[in-house]
Amino acid sequence: MSESAIPVTIVTGFLGAGKSTLVQRWLEELPRNETAVIVNERGEVGIDGELLAARVQQLREITGGCVCCKSQAELVSALAELSAITPRPGRILVETSGAASPAGVIRAIGALYRAPARSGGARERVVLDGVITVIDVMRAKRALEFDVAVEQLGFADVVVLSHVDEASETSSGVELDALQESLSRYAPAAVIVRASQGAMAASFLELLAQRAETLHLPREGSAHSSIEAVSMMVDAELDEELFGDWVESALGNVEARILRVKGILAMKGMDARVIVQGVGEAVEVLLGAAWGEANRTSRLVVLGLGLDSAALEAGFLRCTAERSAAHSK
Repeated sequence: MSESAIPVTIVTGFLGAGKSTLVQRWLEELPRNETAVIVNERGEVGIDGELLAARVQQLREITGGCVCCKSQAELVSALAELSAITPRPGRILVETSGAASPAGVIRAIGALYRAPARSGGARERVVLDGVITVIDVMRAKRALEFDVAVEQLGFADVVVLSHVDEASETSSGVELDALQESLSRYAPAAVIVRASQGAMAASFLELLAQRAETLHLPREGSAHSSIEAVSMMVDAELDEELFGDWVESALGNVEARILRVKGILAMKGMDARVIVQGVGEAVEVLLGAAWGEANRTSRLVVLGLGLDSAALEAGFLRCTAERSAAHSK
């Protein structure tokens, strides 16, 4: 009998965002003997590892380079090792360096999926469970001048606004609301929450549980000069076969340039919402709540680099069940 896959949660965020403080708080909520952490620091000497070691079953430190580039092989090795030890951890947290893109961790998990079976079956033992991006509200505007910070938001399932307690006396709640609204354009697939002094109302597991049906449709225009946010919505049901073909062709052709895909879809013949979540090349389809009396509307957001918005929108529209029925006549 195969063992259940270990959920891997990526915690990312720009330099000084407060990731380590939040990770330490979350580890207080998780069972010590069931949790493993991988810390990626750019320096040769790891500092965060010393603070975390007493709170986890297993700790692995990757120093000297970002996991998004030269240290990625080391990350693959660490994930494979943790997935094969006895007893196996119930969860793995990967804290990236502030200069790293989450793409490196996602590719590392993908590398295990593509590994041959003789590697010990690691590909069946780990699964991406979510990306949490931390951004400091006091330095958010400055951080967004850097492409990597924008990319970190684009991948997010959850965005944590940190250092809310440090907001200056001139920073009102209305301004924080405006900042949160602007950040939703960069992270349309994400739940956005606030943290004060490293604490928030929701627990770690509650944060991940909230994310399934969260989807913001960005207003017209790109989220960033280098990242395109394509929003698509039709007040109609989709044909499952047409949609599957479109995903394989239209999105498959540009998958190397896609950061996130998130959709809440009404499929013909299905009572439940169909939730599509894609992070990099990893895509999953889940069933959400029943539509009930709600309007059966299909929404999809694609974030990526150099996307053809008009072509994607036209292709998505052709997936409607109405179009399928008209074509078959």
